Amino acid sequence: MTPSSKANLPVRSILASLLAAASVALAASPAVAASDAPAPISQAAAARVAPPDVPSMLYAIYDVDGKGETTYEVANGSVATYWFGHAFESEGTHYYTGFAWDTADRYGKPGEDDVGPGTRVNLTEATFVLTDPASERPWKFRGMEPTIGEFGAYERGEDVDTRRKPLDFRTPAGKLLLAVPTTNFDNGITSTGYALLVFNPERLKEEEDGHVWTYVGSLLTGEDNSAACADGDVMPCTSSKGELVFSNDGKQDMPTVTVKPSGTTISGPNKTRQLGAADITAYVFDPASKGYVAK
Repeated sequence: MTPSSKANLPVRSILASLLAAASVALAASPAVAASDAPAPISQAAAARVAPPDVPSMLYAIYDVDGKGETTYEVANGSVATYWFGHAFESEGTHYYTGFAWDTADRYGKPGEDDVGPGTRVNLTEATFVLTDPASERPWKFRGMEPTIGEFGAYERGEDVDTRRKPLDFRTPAGKLLLAVPTTNFDNGITSTGYALLVFNPERLKEEEDGHVWTYVGSLLTGEDNSAACADGDVMPCTSSKGELVFSNDGKQDMPTVTVKPSGTTISGPNKTRQLGAADITAYVFDPASKGYVAK
């Protein structure tokens, strides 16, 4: 042992003591951090918080004050309409997304006012995060997407069927597939179905905006012709509905969506039949078209 090494002994002892103290502090720090961290928001607490109001949601999307209206002109003759709102939880965070649809701009050009079954509308959304249920402003604006797809017909969005509840499915990768119940009335026939939308939480973690929510198609599940059949004098009266079933085949993250119908349908002139197993239709997600197609 050299003289220089002897002289360093007290310094080494002090350093060793400091390192030991630091190790103890680091070992204790997670408990301290955990006690200082905000408590997670329970489902019950989140459910008691009123969602952002419709005017606030629409303003977040269009930056136009509708003065409390749920349908109003936003720009260049385009009209925006509130469609649907949904509260949900993903990876421990509570969200609320409000959806709206808007018509095409108008510039006074010929043909702009022509609408038909192929005239869809633009679907858009604004998403909020629940930060503190006890505060005066519990919801924080997270972001909006000016377009997440097109749907509807005759320049109108699909009507939400308030008699049925929305359905959802969590994929193995953590996406949320939301099925919004819809209804439509045309030529005396009431149709029921679901509009399908996907929430991808991974897109919230990326710097690029877009594709957090995506519209992936609409499915017909039932029909009722009671307004047109005239008690059977005009045509056989039929009524049907469909159950939506989600299942994973293990081949892709997005589930197979199966419609299991029940009720009656027209099978020929003045004839009806019961719907059964042969009428079950399965739909799978097609990555190429980014929508659901019949299997």
